[in-house]
Amino acid sequence: MCGRIVQKNGPIDYFEVIRWNPRQLGVDPTGPRFNVPPGTRPLVLHLMQGEPAFDRVFWGYAPRWFKRSPVSNARLDTILDPHKSFWRSLLVQGRMLVPAEGWYEWTLEDGIKVPWFIYPRDGVPLMMAALSNWAPGAQADKEHGMAIVTDDSAGGMIDIHDRRPVVLTAESAREWADPDTPLARVKEIIQSGRPESAFVWHRVTTQMNSARYQLPDAVSPI
Repeated sequence: MCGRIVQKNGPIDYFEVIRWNPRQLGVDPTGPRFNVPPGTRPLVLHLMQGEPAFDRVFWGYAPRWFKRSPVSNARLDTILDPHKSFWRSLLVQGRMLVPAEGWYEWTLEDGIKVPWFIYPRDGVPLMMAALSNWAPGAQADKEHGMAIVTDDSAGGMIDIHDRRPVVLTAESAREWADPDTPLARVKEIIQSGRPESAFVWHRVTTQMNSARYQLPDAVSPI
């Protein structure tokens, strides 16, 4: 699962990670966010208009006919299941990236929720694979929202949570976001995310149990 993320850099920093050079960068006034939950509008990167761009897209996806709460994570096994069509069209034409410095997961200890911050060992911002029904000029709502792709955890990470976001290398991230990448290659990319050995984690303040907590010490070890 990927329940909350950290986005403390700006668009230019994230573009540099994947070596994109947008013609017009624009300005994002939001500033650092240390606690970004579903239902808000994280920064995303995409090529859905033919050139590098960033937007703020609703985190959660629910097509008009979907009667349940918006889906914030897209399970890899469901995406690849040929008998299920929920994500099929978005896999073809709705691929984007969610940049982040890391994400949070929780364990339960003596009945208390304990938050953990998981982040890259090399300190380079992450590029998470995401699927979206975003369209130019569309309302920033659940019908045009996005979901982060998740896969089973392995190694020591499974002690924190049994699922994790699919994090791509810079090269794979560029391929994933490219609308011209063949579907067969797209499926290969999301099955070859960065391994658990690329990440480290530590406990953080229990004030992170509130989605409203935004101070920089949200990511500090305790």
